[in-house]
Amino acid sequence: MFGRVIVNKSELKFKEFDIYKAHYCGLCASLKKQGFLSAMCLNYDMTFLAMLLNSLYDTTNCHKDCRCICHMCKKHHEITDGYSDYVADMTILMAYYKCLDDFQDEKNIISFFYSRYLKPRAKRISQKYPAKCNNIKNRLKLLSQAETTSDLEQCANLFGELLGEVFTPEDDLWTDILYRMGFYMGKFIYIADAYDDIADDIKKNSPNPLKEMYKKSDFDRECEIILNMMAAQCAAEFEKLPLIDNVEILRNIVYSGIWQQKGKHKRTD
Repeated sequence: MFGRVIVNKSELKFKEFDIYKAHYCGLCASLKKQGFLSAMCLNYDMTFLAMLLNSLYDTTNCHKDCRCICHMCKKHHEITDGYSDYVADMTILMAYYKCLDDFQDEKNIISFFYSRYLKPRAKRISQKYPAKCNNIKNRLKLLSQAETTSDLEQCANLFGELLGEVFTPEDDLWTDILYRMGFYMGKFIYIADAYDDIADDIKKNSPNPLKEMYKKSDFDRECEIILNMMAAQCAAEFEKLPLIDNVEILRNIVYSGIWQQKGKHKRTD
């Protein structure tokens, strides 16, 4: 999911973008609690989740101005809250499994060594959230198996279920809505990534559930319809949440930002 759930900066006010960056830096600070190199997991996708949970549960924010290795000359603003550590845990867990997947698929040596660094942290997180982490691990295992069958619906559903687990830190009134929002966003992300990678995956003979659909003349239009449906379902669940703080930033991401990284593939035929 990394790099997909971002803001459309051109449609944000300067103040709103500063708040967005402050939450991004706050997530970075939470990651660093688990080791300096853990900050390499930092991404804007999970910043969205941190802001969403912060707005929904109205937790007390901690504001801090400080310097770091990326901002040595000028202080930057950080915002953390009661769910920053949870989101940091999920960020590390997702990064760990992604590194394992990258090494298995591409024999990426950097991913291998970084997975070794993340392994003890992922183990501690699994002990902290045993049921949730077990569900995520099982979905990833099933997804790996499903990708060999090229079943788009099954693959997208599994990744959606995985993200649904990540989106639900509590068992309360909002759990079902958050789960469905994560589910549809996960399906969108999976299909959009498959769409962007289709030409390269065909060249490399890598698994991609869109291969059969790619043979159709209306492939682009069909993918666009599916993605619009997933985005609409995600937005519908988002609007059910009683969000006040930073709701325009979150709405920018849900309605516009998620489309920013959708590239245009190049056909091989």
